[in-house]
Amino acid sequence: MKDFEKLDELLWQVMSSNNEPEDSLNQQIIDKVRRKNSMKRVNKKRISVAAMFAIIIATTSISAFAAWHLLTPKQVAENLGDKGLATAFEGEDALSINKTQVSGDYKVTLLGIISGKKISDFQSNVENIYPERSYAVVSIANVDDTPMPDTRDEEYGKVPFFVSPLIKGQDPNRFNIITMNGGYSEFVKDGIMYRIIECDDIEIFADRGLYLSVTSTQFYDAKAYNFDLETGEITRNVDYEGVNALFDLPIDPSKGNHEKAEKYLQKLADQQTSDQEDIEEELVDIETLLAGATLIPESVQEVTPDKEGMIIYSFNRHETVTPAEMLFKEGQVGFSDIRYTDEDNILVFSRDTDGVITGMAYRKK
Repeated sequence: MKDFEKLDELLWQVMSSNNEPEDSLNQQIIDKVRRKNSMKRVNKKRISVAAMFAIIIATTSISAFAAWHLLTPKQVAENLGDKGLATAFEGEDALSINKTQVSGDYKVTLLGIISGKKISDFQSNVENIYPERSYAVVSIANVDDTPMPDTRDEEYGKVPFFVSPLIKGQDPNRFNIITMNGGYSEFVKDGIMYRIIECDDIEIFADRGLYLSVTSTQFYDAKAYNFDLETGEITRNVDYEGVNALFDLPIDPSKGNHEKAEKYLQKLADQQTSDQEDIEEELVDIETLLAGATLIPESVQEVTPDKEGMIIYSFNRHETVTPAEMLFKEGQVGFSDIRYTDEDNILVFSRDTDGVITGMAYRKK
């Protein structure tokens, strides 16, 4: 890459940030340029461009340091080994956003978004049903610029993040990345967390309005946002304690497809109804279900919700994380209506009159 191309790239990165640099950083850059100018008079034209670059940094409301080491969506995809998606983020259909919000103790940046069919190297079974997929890239950093925990650190994951698209006019409790067949991949580089989320195509809702939400929770938290039933608008709850960033997605409204969107919503609604009916059918008699199984004594554990209200249960190299409020209704005692099963075991939770929650596994016959 030529020098002027490098400079263009740096300028683009810097101008994409909205934060303000420290005065000491500005002065260091200007002093360095001045020293370089006095030592290399023969490079006058080249140095004058660099000096102009330093002045831009010093006089614009940006954070040069942060901009320099924020990866682009293409680079994020490359770091995850997805060459196909990296190429797609270079294409004309990719939308570069580069907007930053400070929420709680974190700086959240929405870097870009793209939608398309088979643009990722990593395909999933759901694509046989919903071949059109959307991908969004975000970065999360500490406000005080201390490094985010690396994926190998014990602290990694102790503060969870839930990143999801939301649809204007649709209840975000029902329609979010989980119900929209979504998932994510993430890594930490240079102290910054990068995440790519994917889900069913959201461009079909572009004419209605779309958001991207980021919360410091495991699942969607209705307390983090306000959903106006009349207007369909979703807004931040300013009194929420925790991260609740909310970005408007500037996708071209002409890409919306009302008829296709309605069919998709109906399909999801039907699926949710079917799932609920299956659950109710399964939950007719938990005592009968467990009567034919054997309790595994070493699996019995008291579990306490963490500060996020999450219960973490580990047994036999398997870990289950679930919200306590999902397991039990207010005042409910005895077995939870929610249980988890695999080929060999049944995992259940119970709560006694003192509010103590116990997890235990039963081995099927």
